[in-house]
Amino acid sequence: MKKIIFLLCVFVLFSCVGSDDNSDTFSMVDELRKLRSEGDPRNYYHWNEQLAAFYAAQISKVAPEEKLNFWFKYCQQLLKAGEIQKCINEIETFITTRQLTYQDLIRKNLLPYIDLLAISYLRLGEVNNCQNNHNSYSCILPLKDQAFHIDVNGSKKAIEIYAQIYEKFPNDSYKWLLNLAHMSIGEHPNNVPEKYRINYPNWNIEQKKIKAFKEVSLKLGIAQDGLSGGVSIDDFNNDGLLDIFITSYGMSDQSKLYTNTSNGFIDTTEEAGLTGIVSGLNCIHADYDNDGNIDIFVLRGAWLGEGGNHPNSLLKNNGDGTFTDVTKSAGLLSFHPTQTASWADVNNDGYLDLFIGNESNEKQSHPCELYINQKDGSFIEESSNYNLSSIEGFIKGVVFGDINNDKWPDLYISVMGGNNLLFKNNFGKFENISETAGVQGPNFSFPTWFWDVNNDGFNDILVASYDTRNIQNVAGDFVKELQGEKVLSDKSKLYINNGDETFSEQSNAFNIDKSFYAMGSNFGDLDNDGWLDFYIGTGSPEFTSVVPNRMFRNVDGISFEEVTSAGGFGHIQKGHGVSFADLDNDGDQDIYAVLGGAYEGDNYTNVCFENPTFENNWVILNLEGVQSNRSAIGTKLKLDLDNGRTIFYSINTGGSFGANSLQGEIGLGQSELIQTLTIIWPSSDTQIFNSVGVNKKYKLAEGQNKLIEEPYEKVQLLSKKLIHHKK
Repeated sequence: MKKIIFLLCVFVLFSCVGSDDNSDTFSMVDELRKLRSEGDPRNYYHWNEQLAAFYAAQISKVAPEEKLNFWFKYCQQLLKAGEIQKCINEIETFITTRQLTYQDLIRKNLLPYIDLLAISYLRLGEVNNCQNNHNSYSCILPLKDQAFHIDVNGSKKAIEIYAQIYEKFPNDSYKWLLNLAHMSIGEHPNNVPEKYRINYPNWNIEQKKIKAFKEVSLKLGIAQDGLSGGVSIDDFNNDGLLDIFITSYGMSDQSKLYTNTSNGFIDTTEEAGLTGIVSGLNCIHADYDNDGNIDIFVLRGAWLGEGGNHPNSLLKNNGDGTFTDVTKSAGLLSFHPTQTASWADVNNDGYLDLFIGNESNEKQSHPCELYINQKDGSFIEESSNYNLSSIEGFIKGVVFGDINNDKWPDLYISVMGGNNLLFKNNFGKFENISETAGVQGPNFSFPTWFWDVNNDGFNDILVASYDTRNIQNVAGDFVKELQGEKVLSDKSKLYINNGDETFSEQSNAFNIDKSFYAMGSNFGDLDNDGWLDFYIGTGSPEFTSVVPNRMFRNVDGISFEEVTSAGGFGHIQKGHGVSFADLDNDGDQDIYAVLGGAYEGDNYTNVCFENPTFENNWVILNLEGVQSNRSAIGTKLKLDLDNGRTIFYSINTGGSFGANSLQGEIGLGQSELIQTLTIIWPSSDTQIFNSVGVNKKYKLAEGQNKLIEEPYEKVQLLSKKLIHHKK
């Protein structure tokens, strides 16, 4: 009911405005309102309150043999809606009235009932403590004293039930959830019986080679509460400070814009004209019209199958602190389920084009789309003219990168339940080289990205696994990995570029042949050592998928070591959009992550990890394309350092889920001078600069003969008002 009232208020607000400037935005707001009001709750993950009411009403209407089934579905939806205590009361009453015990439910093959009760108690503890008594340490493994559950009742009951279930069904998922319940009240590992105990975290494996980051979202007033969603970080108002744009999955969830004021962030959503721009599982940004203002593209409808025919939103930055939804006038209005897209100048004409990866299902075909920029603010769908027509599948990730250094962006597509695809860009015409390149796995994958993991000047590919066949056993696979046992699902793949348009799969050699169940992810440089690290947001819609999000540090371009616990990144809430960006202007990258699941009651506050600063040098490059696209996407940098080392860097927003800043934030290790900086523009001649100083920010417009040093002073990220925004 609250969501309906919200949308009605939005409708009234925009009806009253009546301004021509808002007409395009209002058109999209109205479209989203209609989708919400006319939708069938059974087609959505997050309409659980309505579904609970539906099943409750059916119990008295169905045949006697069906009543128990509908009652159980009712209880499931109560949990998913966040009515946890109500769900517990229903099941406990069922047990009491029938004079049953927990053991009876296990012995009488009523395992789903006791499973639901156990996870409800565990979730109750999580909500009563991690959320209702939220602090910066909440639910980050290993739990610190500040994060231990004050209200221990939920965890105690979960321990009691899971111990009994595990005795009868000793699987790894139950084992993990039992250990997690003990962790939440400070009883792990000492008070966990040896036969149940899991040794996590293993500090010997992590080697403690990184300082702990500090979670500061509450301090900054950006602890936005929502479901899974996306994040874009960049300087949206051109004041030299990085701002944050956030989406959330729910059809009534308001997108948020947080503006960096140098002494904290403020919520400028309403002032920016974004009220009513709701929903969105992902977002990406770039300056599509070359006007010097960074625009945002919001993606909708993912995972919803036939119910996911939703429009995306192109939010044009007007340059005055406001945005206008120009989706229709720009020629981008279409109705497909999607969560992934990428900007690139595919024809090298100086304007960014847009490729959208749609999700086909058993009943509906949703081919991918390629929109070519017409240089007048509009686009035309031209996939057929670029040999990219009829690309279908359950597309989960799309990224552009130049695999052969010919300055033409190539395209990689992650397909869940099929072979992944690599298309070589032959000067504006694409060729499928997936098989010969050797990059088709894994068959169940999700986010992906191009990056130069070993700093040899060639783009490599990482594609993270997400095996829907084993989605009920995310925790079980995590435990198997911890115990050195064979996991049941597809593993992620790291494809190292051989320099000849072929790749070698080397995930094992780099120590990341793991089953990540990655939903969100991105990469950056944690410690400014010049080697690219990555963060994985993990989980599934299931409440039992409470495994930590994970961070991996690049060790000299030859392997990765996990630093999840040492760095303080192991949040057990489901991870989604991830951005690496220097939010406080101190030369190192901070990390913002959108947390939350797909169900109405599986929301959580997003997190921001402040970099503790490492003893390494850096440089910031703010590049402006002139012949090339204004955002400089696709530009490659070669930095020859005074210690004989060479670092390669590409301008892009990172992975296929979450978007980094487009300014080049480059770690230099211990180098004290960039002897030669080579800038390889996609649409013009290469530029070379000698003796470039470190720990500075420079601006350069394509073709200018001098780097312009810009002020870059650390700002105090402390909000004057400590605001904990609710959904």
